[in-house]
Amino acid sequence: MDSGTKPNLISNLPDCLLVLIISFLPFKQSVQTSVLAKRWKNLCRETTNLVFKESEFGLNQFVVDTEAKNSETRALFVSIMHQWISRFTGNTMETFELCLPEPVGFEEDIMSLIEFAATKQTKNLVINFSSSNSRQPPGALHIKLIYFQKTGLDITRLFSNLIYVRNLTICPFLLEMIQDCDDPMKLHDPMKTRHLVIKTHMYPHEFGGITIFLNSCPELESLTFETYTTGPIVRYWPLIHPKTFWLNNKTYECLERTLKAVKVENFCGISNELHVLQYLIRTGRVMERLDLHAAKRLNNEQRRLVLTAAEEFQKNVERGSRHLRVTLHNA
Repeated sequence: MDSGTKPNLISNLPDCLLVLIISFLPFKQSVQTSVLAKRWKNLCRETTNLVFKESEFGLNQFVVDTEAKNSETRALFVSIMHQWISRFTGNTMETFELCLPEPVGFEEDIMSLIEFAATKQTKNLVINFSSSNSRQPPGALHIKLIYFQKTGLDITRLFSNLIYVRNLTICPFLLEMIQDCDDPMKLHDPMKTRHLVIKTHMYPHEFGGITIFLNSCPELESLTFETYTTGPIVRYWPLIHPKTFWLNNKTYECLERTLKAVKVENFCGISNELHVLQYLIRTGRVMERLDLHAAKRLNNEQRRLVLTAAEEFQKNVERGSRHLRVTLHNA
């Protein structure tokens, strides 16, 4: 086929197919299609995959190392998000990803963006407010969490918009924040989430948040832990002993009826990972798969920990399901 005919073939496609093609592109590339031709100018506005990551919007070049200037830059990013969703013409959303680390001062904006995702019946929702700054002072995010509770980020309102999301990804920040509510186990109606991804450092102060989501998702079918190998310590909880925390026999509806697959990304075989997984293996009555994906660039000692942990799960941990298969990947 003559290469010169290819643009005409694309141009002859109806708008609905062009929008479908654009929706499979990464968000930044889908936006770039708007300059291809006049007809393409607004097609990207109908894409059903929206990914708002502050780090990818090219605004860092305007940042001067002052708090005021950084606040102005963040306000510009938030304004871009609002402008985009205000012009969105679709009825449903395939993916909505919001990555705004430590969003102090933008509480109402966060709520309106998540409510937009809820009204569009978003299938895959990713919420990430955690910072990747490993130099964050211990306890600094706890101060921000208290600030949020007092100034308007209504956690009950936020989670009420997540009830019908089938595929949900949450961050350590939310694991922390949900625990600061009054009676978080009765925070909202049961969620319809079937597939849950938890980004976590596996710190003890995140454990309570993990159990809250296990309790809140009675229809959960798969659970993935995306563990961070490095990162800031958000808060110290000296009274929480990791092993004791997970030795209790409390179970949840999803563990009894629906949760069949658990996956760990960046598995390192550290003790906190082991305590969480031993609990799930022991209480998961219908679990069929535990997939451990070893972290990359492990040294010999770290690799030994991973292999030892996998062997422990295979041979010595009491199982709630006789159909469970444990598989170690990339070791």
